[in-house]
Order: sequence, then C-alpha cells, then structure tokens
Amino acid sequence: MKISVTTEEPRPGECCLPHPPTMHRHIQVFISIVIFVITWVFIQLAEVDHSLFSFGSRDDHSSIWTYTKYKQWAEGQKHFPRPALTQEEKDYLDSNTNRKEVKSLDTAQEWEPIDPGDVSGPNGTAQSVTETWLAETAGDPSSKPVHLLHVTSGEQTKFQIIKEKSSYVMGEILQVAIQARDYRGHPKPYGGDSFRTKVHSPDKKSSTSGRVQDHGNGSYTVEFPLWWSGKVQISIILEHSSEAIAVLRRLREVPVKRVFYAQFEDYEYGIQEDSECFSHPYPANVGKDSWCNFSDDYSGVTWWCRKPASLPCDTFVYFGCDNTKTNNLVESLLAPEEYELFFWPNYNFALEGLTSYINVAKNFGAHPRQKLLPQLPRCGGTLSHATTPSPISQGYYMYDVWYSSECRAKPNVYLSNFTRCLSNKMLYMYGDSTSRQYFTTLKSIFGSNMYEQFSQADERLGPRMAIDKSHNFHMYWRFHSFPIHGSHGVVVRDVKSIVRSLDDLKCGPGCVVLISAVSHFTQETIETYVSRLKAIRAAIRRLHERHPGSKVVLKSVNTREHKNLSMLLQTSNWYAHELNNILREVFSGEEVTYLDVWDMTACHYSTDNIHPTFNVVVNELSLLLAHICPP
Repeated sequence: MKISVTTEEPRPGECCLPHPPTMHRHIQVFISIVIFVITWVFIQLAEVDHSLFSFGSRDDHSSIWTYTKYKQWAEGQKHFPRPALTQEEKDYLDSNTNRKEVKSLDTAQEWEPIDPGDVSGPNGTAQSVTETWLAETAGDPSSKPVHLLHVTSGEQTKFQIIKEKSSYVMGEILQVAIQARDYRGHPKPYGGDSFRTKVHSPDKKSSTSGRVQDHGNGSYTVEFPLWWSGKVQISIILEHSSEAIAVLRRLREVPVKRVFYAQFEDYEYGIQEDSECFSHPYPANVGKDSWCNFSDDYSGVTWWCRKPASLPCDTFVYFGCDNTKTNNLVESLLAPEEYELFFWPNYNFALEGLTSYINVAKNFGAHPRQKLLPQLPRCGGTLSHATTPSPISQGYYMYDVWYSSECRAKPNVYLSNFTRCLSNKMLYMYGDSTSRQYFTTLKSIFGSNMYEQFSQADERLGPRMAIDKSHNFHMYWRFHSFPIHGSHGVVVRDVKSIVRSLDDLKCGPGCVVLISAVSHFTQETIETYVSRLKAIRAAIRRLHERHPGSKVVLKSVNTREHKNLSMLLQTSNWYAHELNNILREVFSGEEVTYLDVWDMTACHYSTDNIHPTFNVVVNELSLLLAHICPP
C-alpha cells in the first residue's frame, strides 16, 4: 500500500496511518474497564475500617505501619519509609506522653492477649495449652506491650566517644557513651536495651568485644580495651530494644512453644500411629490418662506425648520437631503491635556515632597482654574464679588468632600442640551439635592418624568414637536427651541423657569430659533449664566421687544466625546469653572449668552461625587445650 503525505487534518475516527476501526473500539472498552475497576477499589478501601489493617486502632495511634506492609516486609522487603505524622497526631502523642510518661515496663499500655490460631491439628492440644497459659497470665503487667513510638529507635539513638582524643595508645580503655532515644527523638527514661559492641580492624582480622554498663536511665557506657595499633573501627548494634526484651521474657515462660511429633509402631501387627509430644508437663485441665509420660526425673528430663488411640506407650520408636506447627504457634503468641519490634530497623540496627573510628599508636614498651598475664589466673581452674566476666572483655583476635584475657592461655593453633596435649587422653563430649563440631574438627586436625569406629547409630546423635593410636588419643561424642530441636527425625533408642551417660562413665587417668547443653534450651522456661542443670551437677559430683582426678569442662553457647521471625523468637542471642549466665550461676563453686566462647563468636568478622567457621572452632579448641593442659 502506498502511503501519501498530506497536510489535511484527519477526520474523526481516523489517524495518519491506516488503523482497523474494531481494534480502536476494543482499546477504548479495555481502558474504560480498567478505570472502573481502579475507581471501585479506591471506593471500597475508603469505606474499610482503618483498624482492620493497622497494628492498632486509629484512635490509640499504636502504629503508623499497616499490617499489609508488615507482611510484605516479612517476605523480604526490609524497610518501608514511615509517613510523617500530622501536627494533630504529634500534639496528641506529646500531650499523652507528658501526662503519662512510661517509667518502667510495669506501666505499659493495657492490651488484651490475642487468641492463638489453631496450629496443632484436629486435637488442638498445643492451642489449648497455650490459651490456658495466656488466660492465667493476662493480668501480668510485665507482659503488656508499650506504645510503639516509645520504643528505642536505632535511627534516633547515637553514640559518642567520651573525652575523645586525636590519637590513642595500645593498652588504653576507650569509653563510649550511648543515649537511647525513642522514635520521637526523646531520651528513654529507663534501660534494658541489648547492644552488640566491638572494635575491629578488618585489614588485620583483629577484633574484641566491649563491656556494656546499663545505668538504668536510658544511658549506657561501653568500654573497649585497645589491644592493637592502627585504624580501629567502632561497631555498636542495637540488637533488641528493652520493649522487645520484655516480649522475649514473656514468650520464654510460655511452657509449650514447640510441637514435636511421635511415631508409635507395633512391628508384629504392622500398626503405626502418630501423635504430638511436648517438653513440658501437661496442664492441670488435661487428664493424665490421655498422655504418655517419658520423663526422667532422675535426669531432669521432661517429655510428654499424647497417647495414641490403640497402641501402648512403650511402642514409641521415633520422634522429631514439627517446625511448621512450632513456628505458627510461636508467632501466634505475639500481639499485632509486637511484630515490628523484631524486624529491621528495630532489630540488629547499626548505630551511628559522631566518630566511627579512632587511630591507635603503638606502645613501645611491653604489649598490654604481657603486662596483664601475671594478673590472670592459670587456665583450667574451677568456675568459681570466672563467675564475674572480665571487665576488659574475654580476649581479642589478632590476625585471626584468639588471645585470652581471662586466663594465661597461649595460642595453640598448631598440630604439634594438639597432639602433645591430647596424647594419652580420653575426651568424652556430651551435648548438642556444637560439641559434635568439636568432634569432627578434631578428626580433621589429626587427619589420617585418626579413624572413626563404625556405629549403627545416627551420626547426628551418636554415639561416635574416634581413635588416634599413634598418640593414644580417644574421643567420644553423644547428643543429649530431649528436647532436640530440628526437622530431622530421631530414633528413640539413640537418645540418652547426659546424666545417665555420666553415671555409666568409667573415667581413668587422662579423662576429660566436655558438656555443651545450651542451644536447644533457649525455647524452654528457666525452671526447665535449671532443673536439667541441677541433675547434671549432681551427676558430675558423683563422677568426681568415683574418679577424683577426672576433669569436667562446661562449654558456653555460640552466637547464632536468625533466618526468620520464628527462629528469632525461639533462639534469640539474648536468650542464649541469659542461659550462659544461668549456667555460670548454677555451677559456681563446683569443680568444673568454664569454656566461655561467647566473645569469640560475637566479635569475629564472620557472620553469626551456631556452627562457626573452621577458624573460630580451631581457636575455641585451642582455648580448650589451655584448660586441659594449662601452660
């Protein structure tokens, strides 16, 4: 077709180029439908009550974010800009703040506990237990969330160096002040926030943690020992606000938060039934006849399963953790206003400071650690000397090698030091997967000289044994008893408590026992954890009566990763640090040595992981050697 150029204006319905008239009408109809749909949606949204989508009603101004935005955020959108408050809203909040300032967590705003969703299947066991607990604690003022605008804001909270200088010298103590502020920029009148602090020099792979002093009035002082020279960066992270910690405290004492599944099986008749299990005794309103009690009071182990319909309790053969039900149950314990407390920027937010780094000059005299060494106790002592953490941190990394400031440990990151110390030794390790990582790492260090004896047991649970005949070194590892958190299933016959293992132990000369029992208890109540520790303590006393020369080492927990909200609510590092302190307290004065590796994982340049990198584990084992073979 020949297209001619013309200066005439096209008539209505025509264009400069040929165009099918039917297609033009279809486009018009489509645009009209789109406009109609958009208009209808806006009308419907305008008529919807705002309280259905917000974290609270419009009247109490409990949040600026919508629930829809929270859901998007939880699915990977990290941050949404907060819309500015109107002047009317600001006046309302300021007037209420001046009239009713929050002085402690006990004066928090009233709220009604939410009803957990049905997360336990048809029988509703977990739901009924949780609702019972919520009903009993509904009047507890410490469990009430506060107004979100009063929450500690990482964006508003700043830090600054106290008596800042142009240059510092190795061996000095750097002091940093933090003033916590809420989202309005007002100073917080109370403390309780949790901070992760360190100074580090990435180019030297050097770092150390700081000690935080909470003054109880919203202000904090952090002290950092300066162990090395050069450019040193300051890192202070708001891990949890005090308001988030109040929620974590409440969740910790909920007795039933994890839902385990059990498999009962009669091999003779080929009958199999599934049931639910819990690590806490049944509530008073549930009949005893409907439960199978697998608890071991002697070992401090509590374990209950709903009785299957037709099989007896002694057909229990297999169990695991139902992560989906557990995660849903844990998240259902949060009030809508509380979700925001556990996401960035309210969680794990790096604070800004007036100065982010300092310059440290060399000390031409003795190294600060050389001056400190004569004042430190010998490694391998009892826990009594370590009940109070060192005021200048537990130690520091220099070029990825850990130097302890709690005892006179020498870095032993060489094979010759491992073989010299562990020759003619028998190392028994009981506990969680972090001690299993010690087992596998020692195998790799000793290399081809060490072989593992074959066992039909699950390698994730043990028992496992490895031998190096050339150095007469034997090591043994086994997981602790219930609770064991994880999606994988566990054969019941492979489970044995630490207490029973210690009672069966025949410990000769050169016997060393390492116990790690923290990480799987962060979801448990304090009462449950203390009960387990007291049973282990009694077993250690019996071991020392039978074998006075045996050495027992208690390992603290590592910092860990948190991939999602439910994982954070169950295994927050705040929980873990609290359990470390309880471990110290329960065993204070006992004939045990404490292997504290918290700072070794908290200040390292690698990301948090319950199973740290090889370099971190080797440094932890090096410190263990210093306790087994004190320099």
